Formats: sequence, C-alpha cells, structure tokens
Amino acid sequence: MSGVFRPGQVLSSRGLAEDLKVSAMPVREALTRLTTEGALENTSSRTLRLRVLRPQDLDEICAIRIEIEGMAAERATAEMTAKDIFEIRKLNEELTAAADSGDADWYLKANATFHAAIYKVCGWPLLLGMIERLWLMVGPSIRASVPDRAHMATSQGFHDQIMAALDARDGATVRRAIVDDITTAAKDIRAFLNVETDKSPKKEAKHP
Repeated sequence: MSGVFRPGQVLSSRGLAEDLKVSAMPVREALTRLTTEGALENTSSRTLRLRVLRPQDLDEICAIRIEIEGMAAERATAEMTAKDIFEIRKLNEELTAAADSGDADWYLKANATFHAAIYKVCGWPLLLGMIERLWLMVGPSIRASVPDRAHMATSQGFHDQIMAALDARDGATVRRAIVDDITTAAKDIRAFLNVETDKSPKKEAKHP
C-alpha cells in the first residue's frame, strides 16, 4: 500500500521469507491472496509480479475510491470520539513532518496509516475491505509516480483540511477533502502511466 514494492517487480516467496525471517508457507499464502485480490499478477514465466496499471485501470480504481472512501470518511466523522480525533491528529502531525523532510517512503507509509485510521472509525468491515483492496492495487504506482516535495506539500494541504473538518465534525467537508486528495494525485499518477504505456513495446499489426 505504501509502495515498498514497485509496479512490475517480481516477487519470490523464498526471497520474501528470508527477508521477513519467516517460513515460506505464510508468504506463499499471502502471495496467493494478493494475486486473488488483483495486487499481483502471473507472468508468462510463471513468476508473480506487482500489477502494472494501465491508465484505464487507474481511472476505474479512482472512480470507485472517490465513492467508497468519501462514504467511509463521512460516516467516520459522525462516529468520531475525542480519543479518535486525538490519535488521528498525531498521525497528521507525523505526516506533516514527513512532508517537510521530503522523505517519500516515510510520507507514503504515514499517508496510508492516516487514511486507514479515519476509515476504520466508520465501523463497516466490508467497506474497509474494499478500500484496502484498491490501495493494494494503486499503492505501488503512487510511489513510482509522485514522490516529489511538491506533490507531498499539495497532498498535505488536503490532509490539514481533513483534520480541521474532523475537529468541526463536518462530514461533508471531510468527504470533499478526501475526494480532492484522490483526484489531484490521480492526475500525476495518470501522467506517469501514460508515459510508461508509451514506452511499452508495441505489437506489430498483422496484415491479412
């Protein structure tokens, strides 16, 4: 979700097990689940790699994210306790520090944690599962395409709006800020995917 693995990266259950210092069995089970959920894909050589999104894939994912993350955020706002607000504010402070540092890996990890903490409060596990699946698909492309300071600063502006609206218990404004965050990032991601698509080898047309 935070882009530790990159689009197209080949994953080995044995290599991951060694890195994580666990047995191969739970790693294989996790890779099978991630393949089923669309985050990984099989290659012609029978290896697994991170899914490579096409521009039209991103358009579909973002259209769905706008609806369900907006719904989760607005519902969560109505359910927020003072403790929830306090914890989410601390996460936003970490996001601010990460944005100021220019550390994209730190920022994207903190970003995923911040959003997940908000959505979790909505209390609907099916909705949370749908959101998680979409983040699994798009996370690698976010890291590959938008790691610069300008993007982080813009995105952090939306997070600050979200935080202020949560303080005010204004669900509609929280939803709008979530949508603006998704759609603004999507422009940069799509531009990246368009370039990557242009770089891909073109199949020769078959003549009759």
